[in-house]
Parts: sequence; C-alpha cells; structure tokens
Amino acid sequence: MSKRDFSSMQTNTPISQANNAVDRLHQSITQAVSHPTEQLVDQAQNSLAHAEHAVQALQGSENELAAEQTEAWLVEEKSRLAAVNVSEVND
Repeated sequence: MSKRDFSSMQTNTPISQANNAVDRLHQSITQAVSHPTEQLVDQAQNSLAHAEHAVQALQGSENELAAEQTEAWLVEEKSRLAAVNVSEVND
C-alpha cells in the first residue's frame, strides 16, 4: 500500500470527516466574525448544518473520546456563531 493510499484511508474515517467539518465551520465563522455580511453568516450556518450532521454520524463510534472532543468543539463553534452581531449584518 502506498503512502498516499494510507493517508487517504485515514482521512475517510467518520472521526476525521467530523473534525474536518467542524474545522471548516470554524473557518467559516471566523470569516463571518471578521466581515459579518449576510452571505458569510449564511455560509457559516450552512457549515454548521454540515458539521452537525457529521458529528451526529459519530454516535456509537468506537472512539468515544474523539467523538466527545469533536462534539465539544462543535458546541464551542455554535457559541461563536451565535455571538456574531446580526445587527451588523443588516447595516
């Protein structure tokens, strides 16, 4: 098995997919916080829905610790998104 095949297998696990989804959510929220436009907030909300779905797929995961850490990270990111000043979006 080549190094590329091994790497590819690692990135396709449910844990890594959920972590990647929450990481993309983090990046999306960071953009929305920096530039609170309606479009960026909408993108962050779409990323949130995707990340929630990915984390839900971890239920019953063999690696409970990793699943719990990913879920905790998702909760933190939800709080960050909720803190985006919506009034700035409408200005």
